[in-house]
Amino acid sequence: MKRFFLTIIILPFLLVNKSGLQAQTAQNQQKQVSLDNTEQFSIESKYVKGENYLIQVGLPIAYKHSDKSYPVLYVLDGDKSFGMTKEITDWLTWDKEIKDLIVVGISYGKGSEAWWNKRARDFTQFKDTVYYYYPNAGGANNFLSFIKNELFTAINSNYRTIQDSNAIVGLSFGGLLSSYVLFAQPDMFKSYIIISPSLFWNGNSILKTEDDYFSKHKEMNKMVYMAYGSQDDNRWVIDPTNKLIEVVQLHKYEGLKFVQQVFKGETHISVFPVALTHGLKTIFKR
Repeated sequence: MKRFFLTIIILPFLLVNKSGLQAQTAQNQQKQVSLDNTEQFSIESKYVKGENYLIQVGLPIAYKHSDKSYPVLYVLDGDKSFGMTKEITDWLTWDKEIKDLIVVGISYGKGSEAWWNKRARDFTQFKDTVYYYYPNAGGANNFLSFIKNELFTAINSNYRTIQDSNAIVGLSFGGLLSSYVLFAQPDMFKSYIIISPSLFWNGNSILKTEDDYFSKHKEMNKMVYMAYGSQDDNRWVIDPTNKLIEVVQLHKYEGLKFVQQVFKGETHISVFPVALTHGLKTIFKR
């Protein structure tokens, strides 16, 4: 009788242990999800001290079976935005709504907290005189030197690119940086997709950057797509963006193709995928 009861007690534990081992084995056999036609490598920058950037590259489906060269879209906030941008691009090229292109994500690869703090350093051109939340802000020019002198070199050396067709896409602080590049170093990119730009930064100083450019140049042979959601913050995004749009339209730059959209009901974040889709269709239209 004792042996019978002992068997009844032990048997459930053996079954639980066995199922646990089977689940653990199955879990160990699982592989991480990966995106087709993508590669990644790192660059230790000489211009951004102590930074080792993770660079993600999404290639057109036909890349390995052709000898064609392609335009390149550089994606800020690659830690969060590269996968979505690559997949939206694939959908649109599959349906022949846009040209084939190479998508390059600029990432940190060290988790969300590191991404959040480092983007504030890299995407802001000045120490803010009003908003002191990011003590490491103001490193945009170092970051742009990294892109110009290290990232461009790596991409153009290892992939078949059309070097005078570079584009950049940025959201929020990324939109601030993209707007700054447009007027401070416009030769870096041919086209710009600027979404929900945080143009309040440093007292809307982007207006001075634009004015400095306009004082010396009356032409701008660029294509710019700028968008935000109607539910975004008025003080941080909507009002300063509308002011910049007004000034750019007033200055009537020769050669500039400027498209701007407002998406009803979208917020600072939710606007990104829809605006990205429209931006891609504007910039890379077949």
